[in-house]
Amino acid sequence: MTYGMFFEQALPENCLPADITEPGKLDEIFDRMDASSDGKVTFDEFKAAMQRDSSLQEVLLSSLRQQ
Repeated sequence: MTYGMFFEQALPENCLPADITEPGKLDEIFDRMDASSDGKVTFDEFKAAMQRDSSLQEVLLSSLRQQ
């Protein structure tokens, strides 16, 4: 299972912006958050990614708005 598949299962597709469902896009986002490249995103890595990257903030917030 790729990280993209995990995120797609965690968030319904209708909650994801259209460009996020492109092949490999969720894996790219995960890789940007995984600062230590250990295949896991800690809360500190997640928080740092949200603080430095407004596009990640928008992805998260847009998915929450649609619920």
